[in-house]
Amino acid sequence: MMKAQSFVLILVLILSSYSSLSSNYQHEKSDFPILEQQIEKIRISPNPDSIRSLGSPEINSGIEQTRIQKAISRVGEYNDQGLISTKFNNIYNTYREDLMIFIVKSDIGLWDAREQISDFEDVSIRATIPPSGYLIQGIFDDLVELGKNPIFSSSHRVPVALNIHQDLWFDTLDLEVEIIISGWKDISGERMNSPGLGFNNSIEVISETYLTNSYSPKIGTYQGTTTIGEMILISHDPSISFISPVIKFSPTNNVARGHLGADTVENYYSINLFGSGQTIAIADTGIDADHGDFDSGIVVVDVEGDGSTADTNDGHGTHVACTVLGSGSRNIDYQGVAPEAGLYFQAMENDDTNTFGGPGIWNLLNSAYNTGNSRIHSNSWGGIDSGGDYNTQSEDADELTSKWDQYWLYEGMSVLFSAGNEGDAGIAPPGTAKNVITVGGHVNRYDIDAENQMYESSSRGPTDDGRLKPDIVAPGDYVRSCKAQEAENAESSWESDWYIEYSGTSMATPVAAGASIIVREYLMDIVERPAPQGSLIKALLILGAQDMGARDIPNNDEGWGRLDLVNSLIPQNDIGIFVDDRSRLSSGQESDYSFEITRPNEELKIVLTWSDYPGSSFSSTQLMNDLDLEVTSPDGQTTYLGNVFSNGKSVTGGIKDSKNNVEVVLIDSASEGIWNVNVKDSSHGGNRIYQPYSIAVRGVNVNDLTPDPAIISDSFTISVPVPQVDEQVDFSISISNQGTGFSSNVPISAYFNSNLVDTKFIDLNPGETTTLEWEYVPQWSDKGSIPIQIYIDETNLIDEASELNNEFAIYIDVSAPGIQPSVENPTYFLIDATQSVTKWEITLTNSAEFEKNASISASNPIRESDSLEFNWLRFFDNSVVNLGANETTTVNLTMSHPSPPEPGVYNINISAEEIETGNILGTEIAIDVPVLSQVDLLLPSPTISVDPFEISNFDFDLKNLGNGAQAYDLELISPAGWKLGFDEIGTTPGSSRGSTGIMSKEGTISPKISVEPPGILISAGTIFTAQVLVKSRVSSDFWSIDIPLEIKTIKSVNITSYGGLDAPVAADALHEISLIITNTGNTDLSLNPVQKALPGGWSIPEDLQTLNINQGQTNIWSFFIQGNGFAQEGSIKLRFQTEDGFNSEWNDTIEVKSSALPILSFNEVSFTDGTFSNTPLGAGAYPVGLPGFDMGWIVYNSGTSVWEPEASMQVPSNDWNYSCIISPTRISPGNNATIWCTMVIPEDEEAGSEPQITLLLSSMGVEVETTLSLLVEYDDEVTWNLRDMNEAHEGYSSTLIFDLQNTGNTIISSKLITDGPEGWDIRIKDGILVTLVPQESRSVTVTFTPDGSDGVVELNLLNSEHISGSKILTEIDVIPDPSKSSLPNWIIPSIFVFISFLSAIGVFLFRRNSINSNTKSSRVHRDKGTHYMTEKDEKWISKSENISSEYKENKVTETTSNYERFADYPGWLWDPSKEEWIPDPDYSSENPPQI
Repeated sequence: MMKAQSFVLILVLILSSYSSLSSNYQHEKSDFPILEQQIEKIRISPNPDSIRSLGSPEINSGIEQTRIQKAISRVGEYNDQGLISTKFNNIYNTYREDLMIFIVKSDIGLWDAREQISDFEDVSIRATIPPSGYLIQGIFDDLVELGKNPIFSSSHRVPVALNIHQDLWFDTLDLEVEIIISGWKDISGERMNSPGLGFNNSIEVISETYLTNSYSPKIGTYQGTTTIGEMILISHDPSISFISPVIKFSPTNNVARGHLGADTVENYYSINLFGSGQTIAIADTGIDADHGDFDSGIVVVDVEGDGSTADTNDGHGTHVACTVLGSGSRNIDYQGVAPEAGLYFQAMENDDTNTFGGPGIWNLLNSAYNTGNSRIHSNSWGGIDSGGDYNTQSEDADELTSKWDQYWLYEGMSVLFSAGNEGDAGIAPPGTAKNVITVGGHVNRYDIDAENQMYESSSRGPTDDGRLKPDIVAPGDYVRSCKAQEAENAESSWESDWYIEYSGTSMATPVAAGASIIVREYLMDIVERPAPQGSLIKALLILGAQDMGARDIPNNDEGWGRLDLVNSLIPQNDIGIFVDDRSRLSSGQESDYSFEITRPNEELKIVLTWSDYPGSSFSSTQLMNDLDLEVTSPDGQTTYLGNVFSNGKSVTGGIKDSKNNVEVVLIDSASEGIWNVNVKDSSHGGNRIYQPYSIAVRGVNVNDLTPDPAIISDSFTISVPVPQVDEQVDFSISISNQGTGFSSNVPISAYFNSNLVDTKFIDLNPGETTTLEWEYVPQWSDKGSIPIQIYIDETNLIDEASELNNEFAIYIDVSAPGIQPSVENPTYFLIDATQSVTKWEITLTNSAEFEKNASISASNPIRESDSLEFNWLRFFDNSVVNLGANETTTVNLTMSHPSPPEPGVYNINISAEEIETGNILGTEIAIDVPVLSQVDLLLPSPTISVDPFEISNFDFDLKNLGNGAQAYDLELISPAGWKLGFDEIGTTPGSSRGSTGIMSKEGTISPKISVEPPGILISAGTIFTAQVLVKSRVSSDFWSIDIPLEIKTIKSVNITSYGGLDAPVAADALHEISLIITNTGNTDLSLNPVQKALPGGWSIPEDLQTLNINQGQTNIWSFFIQGNGFAQEGSIKLRFQTEDGFNSEWNDTIEVKSSALPILSFNEVSFTDGTFSNTPLGAGAYPVGLPGFDMGWIVYNSGTSVWEPEASMQVPSNDWNYSCIISPTRISPGNNATIWCTMVIPEDEEAGSEPQITLLLSSMGVEVETTLSLLVEYDDEVTWNLRDMNEAHEGYSSTLIFDLQNTGNTIISSKLITDGPEGWDIRIKDGILVTLVPQESRSVTVTFTPDGSDGVVELNLLNSEHISGSKILTEIDVIPDPSKSSLPNWIIPSIFVFISFLSAIGVFLFRRNSINSNTKSSRVHRDKGTHYMTEKDEKWISKSENISSEYKENKVTETTSNYERFADYPGWLWDPSKEEWIPDPDYSSENPPQI
């Protein structure tokens, strides 16, 4: 109840305030790269078959267009006079202190204004309110200062209604509502918990304080329940951007594929379009993943968090997903649109409650883009009962899609939403978002004209701000798709075991999503445009959309028409398609395109789309960056504006569209000539420098498709593997058009040994392949190894997608009649670095028709790289052969060479020289020697000594014995529990893998290695084996070398006291001491103990015994010491050592127990005045302060040993001081000692109290103490200190300022009095009553007016004879008045008589007034200049008449006769009859009255 009262009160206070003001903004500029724009005027060639690069549009600078000078917000329209219309109750008309709307002057561009605002610190633009407004946040004073900037025509405060959704404008303050509170966005679009700008507020704290059942679906957003009153209260908080109701979301084909045209598109191009390589994300209820129509590789995530992704209700999600990409495995008739696409499915249904939820569109899209790597996102759901509303979910969808369509930073994403099934109730959000593709539904089956009829329940547009929605329509009525097997409520008029028929825009949306996949695959694989913008996919869908029924697009039923993939992707005849999604505009810029139409009377359609900067919940117009499309005909006079339509086609005139981010021009019958297309950034209200856009054009000769004739290399054939001179040889090869455009009259040329054989000309459709053949007769000049070469478009007359696949060459051997040597494998690849001999088998064939003889020889090897010749030994096993006609034989060639040779290819010519004719036929062989590896590794010692606890280091030498410079990879293999790592050559210090870097031949490196042990005790000498693997980088060779790790010896013991030293020991005792000794090393030890130190009077009576202790063992070892009766306490030290020098020391302290028995008694107290007493109480009260007093005690040693005690005292506080001496200090048995202690009691110790003190004597374990009580004397004392005084001038008031301190230990209560020369008018200015507790002080200010002579001013306490220091005398040196001159003798008596007369009159009037009035006047008593009352006292006393009876009842503690005593004023009585204070005769500082 208290809480409710508090916020109602706050509301009343808020409602009572109003003022109109003006406003400062901080703009965080983007760090986006500034991409260079290529300025090029584009004209499309008139040749429809030519292949060309279209280049970039011409970009021209400009300024934004003039706007209307107003801001149309959600709550009404702002102009320079203020908010001219409101729609809300008065309780929502209170103002935010941190927000104002600023209206930019109409002739100043929004972007120019934004840049100027960015110069102001500590303010931030939170939203653009079109057409000319900015909503800006900041500290109130900063906003006022910002409003003075001349770029603004006016500024206005905003009501909290702007921050609250209109569906929450209730009047009942205690009504509970479920709401979503959202924070402001940062520059990246992420919502924030705190707004910054100097505000410390936090939306998280708001949620914790005011919302019940609160949770956060994402950073900067909280959902929970509160009352309307508290909602209004928190709407004022600077951390709150917007408060909205919780919207309940609801899920909103063989025939469908036919309407879509998917079957036609999929098989038209050489690359089939089935969605391969594309991944779509679908957010829906759940999925029956093992239905059979889904690939096993789909990814399913539970975004609702109920632990299930099954589709248990009606199977909505399974039906939707299968429509997109079902394989049709159960029935091919129901295959999805893109069956080869990948799927990232986000399950949003709670199986326990059958409710549809999830984390919100921001998280769904982010997860799909970043985790699912999806670039298309389909959503067959939307808000219920919120048709047309642009809410925060719509805003989030626009935020991310506009961000990802920045093609220079991201890859783009297409997001689709169903329009909803609410008919005329409006488009369901988030389908109201600008950048998404909103899909309506048309009839799918059971009607001969189904494709031209709208699905009756499909939601109609427009959105609340008048934008056109839906964008397109797709088959949505009676769509057949997969049936979830686990669905409990899957019912329909038609169903089978595996498929079911559903209707709704939920069914139309996945059809459009599948089409989007096909379009994206087309753009990437056919047109070869990587990462197309989402806006380009939207543009192509709209480009092909068909008007349904009567021509009336665009309209709020079908948007831009029915989806038609064939029309979008497959132009007919010379109709072509051009697209551009790699252009962007900044404020005022415009781009120009030119298209030459070569045949008249055909349709020309231009679609401009852009992913606009997100709108805001504050504005009633959501378009932020307004691009305008303008198309001019060849005559230069006829102009068409985007979206100006009549009867389904563009018409001239009209006004530019300032609402939609899709603009279309459709010319039914375009004239021949050059058409100009202009795109302009007319208004730039978004917070990014650039606005990217996409444009799609379809028309005659508008073609973005390119052919690519290519040689299929592996298709080459030849009729004879080794042709002979004068014998015909036939060869062929295949040519394929791998591009997307038709290829006409392409020249293909073939060469044999560089001789042109023939040039053939061919035509190829996209994907078509043909085989060409040539024939040739080799000549003697062609003998040997010669090339056959084939070229496409050898002179580069044809533009094509790639020039890299236009050449082919192959070498063949042409033989002549004779003995021909040949080798099956002419090149020998040397792989063994140790190999020194290589062999070849040479085949010799007599190709003549008669017997031949030939000698066989081999040339010296020649290295290809440098042509060096090497005289390596070589020989044949038969160097002369005789062969009959067509006979074949073999000979073997053996060659010796270094092991290995240096890297390179070594060529050897094999010759067969006819003995009869001298004709030589030959062939070439080669030995290919790569860089070969070989290493040698040398350890520094046979074993590596390592510590089992500490890191050890060593290095080794690695030598490159290979045949050339090369690098090796090294890997260390550690024993279990150990870790070996490279210090320097690894990727990081301690890495087990490293690289040598390039090592020269015979080069050596010495890698440093760290050995990290397991950190456990391991016996000395134990050996562990590590390995280093050396791997060649030029071959698969590797070497493994063992590294023996030997544990070094560690000697270590831990010695601690075990017994005998835990209590004091008698000085004459024979005492045993025990030690615990642990061998913590890794080897056995023999320890010899040696005495290092003993306290005086002690000895070790026997030899110390040697201790043998194994590693890890613990022993208890003891020895004895003997005291001589006078033994002292102190340190005992032993050293334990081995013969090889290892040692460890132990020491501890022995305490000696004394046999003294002290008796302590009080002796005397002595004071500085010579008085003394033999008892503590006999001296009366004890003085405080210096010099103090002496107290004495006597201690008697009744024991048997000497005692040397130390004296200390326990006193009440640290303010007490004492010092004690003992004489004599050494007390023998039967003797006394005297202890004298000088005591100083603090001056502020309470008078009459009896604090206790204790004397403590202790030594050698023996203590004795005694305690006394001391009566503290009364000490009445004050001190005066003259703090300040000014010069005393005759006739002028002067001032003395004193500090008065109670330096005694009793309360001082008295009255201040003054004395001084007659006529000085001495006054106390700040109270005459004094009440000071001990050590308290106060100031006393005295004024006086001296005459011409010097004097003394006395300040004293009344009746203060018993108070020390109560009086202070101050000598005053008076400075005479130099201007005073002598006067006649009669003047002074005359003045005196006159003053006396005036005084008499004054006294008469004063007494008369006192009699006739209840008002107390001040009394001033004068006696020789003594003043008892000050002006301040007079005022204070006069107030006493008004003391209430309640006050007197509480304060009057005792009434004596007719006087009253008050506890606050000890020592004084109040006389009510005379109304004045008088001294209390019963008061004594030593015996104050008990009040």
